[in-house]
Amino acid sequence: MIRGLYTAASGMYSLERKQETLADNLANAQTPGYKKDDTVQRAFPKLLMQRIQDFNEKGNVTFGGDFQLPGQPVPIGELYNGVYTQERIPSFGQGSLVQTDNPLDLAIEDQGIPAQMVNGRLVKPAAFFAVQLPDGTVGYTRNGKWDLDANGHLVTSEGYQVLGADHKPIQITDSIRKEDLFINADGQLIAYPNDPSKTRLAGQIGIAVVQNPAELHRSGGNVFQSANPVPFIQDAGGTNPGISLYQGFIEQSNVDTGQTMTDMMMAIRGYEANQKVISVYDNSLQQLYSVGKMNG
Repeated sequence: MIRGLYTAASGMYSLERKQETLADNLANAQTPGYKKDDTVQRAFPKLLMQRIQDFNEKGNVTFGGDFQLPGQPVPIGELYNGVYTQERIPSFGQGSLVQTDNPLDLAIEDQGIPAQMVNGRLVKPAAFFAVQLPDGTVGYTRNGKWDLDANGHLVTSEGYQVLGADHKPIQITDSIRKEDLFINADGQLIAYPNDPSKTRLAGQIGIAVVQNPAELHRSGGNVFQSANPVPFIQDAGGTNPGISLYQGFIEQSNVDTGQTMTDMMMAIRGYEANQKVISVYDNSLQQLYSVGKMNG
C-alpha cells in the first residue's frame, strides 16, 4: 500500500514537470524561431516478482543431500514503481514563415538538408544563425528578427550580436541604413543594391549546420549552445544547397497551440487521477489505523 502512495506521487511530480514544459511552450508560441520542448517520461526500473518456497508441477527440489525446498520459485509478474520525467528534449521541426517586409528580418528554411545516420538512427540536421553571447561564447538560434544597434552591429531582438562568415560580429559602417541593405540567398549583405555606383558587400551572415541537434542544450529561451564548436557552411568555401534564406520573413515557433492546450488538459486530468489514488490510500490507512487502535 505504501508503494502505491509513492507510485501515485511520482506520477503527480512527473505530470507537474510536463505541465511546466507545456506552459513554457505556450508562452513562447509567438516568439520568432522558438523550438518547443518535448518531455520524455520513463518508468522506474521494474521488479520481477516471484513466489518462493512454493509448489508447482516440478515438485520438491533437493540441494546438497538432505536439504529440500518445497518446489521452485513461481513467477508472479512485473512490478512498476512509478514514472519520472527524465529530460526535456527540444524539437527542431521547421516553423512556418511569415512575411514582415522588414529589411533585417531573415528566416531559415532547412528542409532540403538530407537526413543522415547517427549511431544507427536517422537524424535530421538543422541550420542556425550564430550569435555572440554576453560572456563571449557562441550561441545558435533561429530568431531572425534583427536590427542595427548604435554601433552598427547586427543584433537579434535579445541584443546578441550576429556573427558573420568570418566568425566575427557583423558591423555595418559608413552610415548605411537597414533600408539600404539587401540579403541574398547566400547570406551576403549588399549595400545599395539599386545604385551600381555605390553597391558593395557589407558582410556575410554565418550559417551553422548542426549534424545532430540532439547534442545541443538550451541556453536561455531561444538560444542553444554546443559542447563543441559548430562549423559554418562558409568555412568550406561554399554554401549548402539544402538551406534557403528569406529576407523580409521571420520563422514562427513550431509550437502547435491547439495541441499544446489539449496536452495540458490531459496532464491536469492525469494529475487529478493520481490525487484520487492517494486519497483512497490515505482513507484505507486511516481505517486500518482505527481498526488496529480498537483491537489494541
